[in-house]
Amino acid sequence: MASTSFWQATAGDWRPPAERPSPNRVFDCLIVGSGMVGASVAYALAQEKPAWKLAVADRRQVGGGATGRNAGFLLAGTAEHYAVSVAERGRATAREVFAVTVASHRRIRDFLARHPAASCDYWPCGSLTLAGTPDEAETLAQSAALLREDGFDVTFIPHDPLGRGFRAAIRNAHDAGVHPVKLIRALLAASGAAVFEHWPITGVEAAGNALLARSARGELRAERILLALNGEAGGFDGFFADKVFPVRGQILVTAPYARRLLSEVVYANQGYEYFRQLPDRRFLFGGGRRAFAKTEIGADETPTAAVQGFLEAFRDRHFPELADLPIERRWAGTMGFTRDGLPLMGRLPGRAPAWFSIACHGHGLGFGLEAGRLAARMVITGNPPPLFDARRLDATATVSGELPG
Repeated sequence: MASTSFWQATAGDWRPPAERPSPNRVFDCLIVGSGMVGASVAYALAQEKPAWKLAVADRRQVGGGATGRNAGFLLAGTAEHYAVSVAERGRATAREVFAVTVASHRRIRDFLARHPAASCDYWPCGSLTLAGTPDEAETLAQSAALLREDGFDVTFIPHDPLGRGFRAAIRNAHDAGVHPVKLIRALLAASGAAVFEHWPITGVEAAGNALLARSARGELRAERILLALNGEAGGFDGFFADKVFPVRGQILVTAPYARRLLSEVVYANQGYEYFRQLPDRRFLFGGGRRAFAKTEIGADETPTAAVQGFLEAFRDRHFPELADLPIERRWAGTMGFTRDGLPLMGRLPGRAPAWFSIACHGHGLGFGLEAGRLAARMVITGNPPPLFDARRLDATATVSGELPG
């Protein structure tokens, strides 16, 4: 049973631009999926190909999937610490991946500057990455040194800047918080794409000089189709079955606290826990899946008593003054994980030009607009970006260790 997130409940009314499907109507590009990647691709295509007629179809409402169920963190980097990324991927690849997320944040700031009416509660508060153990503190120190050597602006703090029982921290002053549903609505509105909500696409096939996207609601035709399905990709086409793995993430939000205790968004314990205080002083706590890894695999969006209890205990341990604060909302969402922790882009075999840009490994907001730009260039040029080309999985091993969510 699907839960409703804080973001979905507070995004307000919105009527997306739409139109009736017509057998004679052929879009230049149809994007299947309206989350952060799908909305970013639509916006990027509108910038690069302003004459193109774009459409976005989603089986739910805009923001109904993973983007509307996350924590609203705009973090640079990936799930693992930078020193681990360097060890597993090599220095050059780790640097390139981190640079993609930095570029994405810059594009979000540029977008908001160009569209001042876009209301998405953007909060340039910076982030803290906290170590829970001495070993992790050493990894953070190594990560900060490597990041600075590679030209990224971070600060290592050899103690807990919050005084909440952690060991050390990295501060990134350029990270931020955001209302994710409002953000993707703003991107879609700026793209001018026709948006087909509650429009489940069940398959794609060739139809003369165009492609046909099948749906019980009505067929949509386009010269190009891009799938932005994230954790749902495996259920759409068997090609993704051994490439994308759905993993549940859980979150709770409290009532507003009397005063502000936190400014930054916070990522802790190798990313397995994360928290922030929202602009209205509510607290958000998420994660907790490490001890329940086997039960958190799959696409069920129902919060569980076990993980929610873990999150409450984490809150009480680190923020005892919040123990009696009412919990107003609990929810879950499905992330799309990959074997090496990086997004996948490419073309469905035998279905050119049906493209895909999927599975951001729990960091869709972080990869966001830059991933959308790269995917848009792929659709235009026919060339997947080498960094995220799905064909790499034929020759690469899994990133070692458990991956956070």
